[in-house]
Amino acid sequence: MATYNISLADLRQDIAGLIPAGLVLGWNGQEKTSARHEQLLAPFRKRGTLVSTDSAGLSTLTQRYSLAQVMKLVSEPKEVIHAYGTAIGGEAIGIWAADNSQMFFDETIAPARVVAQMLAAQERVKALRVQVGMGIHTCECYRVGGGLFGEGADFIEAIAEDATSGGELVLSGAIFERLPAGIREAARVREDLRGQGVLWSLKDFPGRVEAVEGGNPRYPTPFDAAFFQRVRSMSVEELGREAFPEYRKTRTVVFVKVAHTPHEFLLDSFTDMSLIDLAVRRIASSHGADVVKSNGTLAIVLFDEGREAVAFARDIIEGHRALGFEAHVGVARGEVYLFPLANGEREIAGNPVNVASKLAEDSGLEGVLVERSVGLGGLERDGAPFQLTLSKVELTGHRFSV
Repeated sequence: MATYNISLADLRQDIAGLIPAGLVLGWNGQEKTSARHEQLLAPFRKRGTLVSTDSAGLSTLTQRYSLAQVMKLVSEPKEVIHAYGTAIGGEAIGIWAADNSQMFFDETIAPARVVAQMLAAQERVKALRVQVGMGIHTCECYRVGGGLFGEGADFIEAIAEDATSGGELVLSGAIFERLPAGIREAARVREDLRGQGVLWSLKDFPGRVEAVEGGNPRYPTPFDAAFFQRVRSMSVEELGREAFPEYRKTRTVVFVKVAHTPHEFLLDSFTDMSLIDLAVRRIASSHGADVVKSNGTLAIVLFDEGREAVAFARDIIEGHRALGFEAHVGVARGEVYLFPLANGEREIAGNPVNVASKLAEDSGLEGVLVERSVGLGGLERDGAPFQLTLSKVELTGHRFSV
C-alpha cells in the first residue's frame, strides 16, 4: 500500500469542508484548556429544541419500488415536517439526505409549541406510505459549518435513528417537564431506554393540539429544484415509468464509516473529523476516485470497476489505522442518481448507497465488505464469503481482510 503523510499542517492547503480550518488550527496551536475551548466555540453556541427524525422501513422499500418512487415516498413526510417546523420559526439543519432530517428551534420558541407542531405533523404523516420516528430534546449545542454538534445533538440523533418507531415521538426529560398536563398524561416512559435516562414516548395522541400548518414544504433536498418539482407533481405509478437519464449512472459505490474516539473537548473531535476528511480525499485522489461526499465521519466514493474500489478501500482502512482511527467499508454496485446542487456540491441516492452503508455501519464485521453486485474479476478468490440479514434484507458477498 502507498504511504500517506497526513497531518494538521496540511489543513491550510487541503481542508475546505464542514469544519473551519482556522477553528481547528487555533485550537491545536496553543495549550488546550477549558477556558480557551469555551472562548473559541462561543460564537457558535446555540440553545434551543432539536428535532431529529428517521424513516421506518427504507431498506424494504428499496426492494419493492424504483429509486424515483422511493425518493418520492421518503420525501413526502419530510415535506410535512418542514412545513410544520418552519411555520413556528424552526430551521432545517443540513441537507435532508437518505431517510432522516433535523430541525432546530431557538430557545425563544417554547418546547411545548414544538411538540404540538410535531404531533400535528405526525397526524398528517399517518396518511402517507412512509412513517417516521422523532426524537425531541432541548439543550445547548454548537452550530458549525451548517451542522449541529455537541452531546445533546448527538444524543437525540442517535435516539431518533436507533430507538424510535414510525409515528412515535420520543421526548427527553427536559422536554417532558415543559409540556402541558394533557400531553404529559398521554406519554409513557420508555423502560427499554432507562440506561440512557428517562425518556418518554408519545404515539397516537388522542387529544387536540394547537398547531400552525405552514406552507413551505421545500426542505433542503438532496437533489435539484427541477427533480423535486417532478417528484412532487408525479404519482408513484408515473415515477415507476420514468427513467431520469440525465441523473442516472451505474457505479460501484464505496461507503466509508470512520469510528470516533470520545474526547473531553469537542474541538478535539473536530480535529479528528478534519484529519479523516483530509485522509479520504488524499487517498481517493491517488486512486483517481470520484468523491461525492466526505465530512469527517462518513464518505461516499465512486468507481467504475470493483477491483479499483477494493484497492481504495484497503488503503482507506490502513491509512486511517495509521492515524489511530478505525474505518469500516462497504461496497456495492448498481444504478444511482447523481444530483448537482446549487452550491456546487453533489448528492447521491440509490440502492447501492443503502446497501454499502448497511455493510459499513451495521454488519459488525471488519475488513472490506463487497456485496455480490460488484464484479471483482477473479479477486473474489482472495476473499471470504459472507451472508448477512440487515434490516430484513439478505446480503451476500465477499469480505477482504486488511
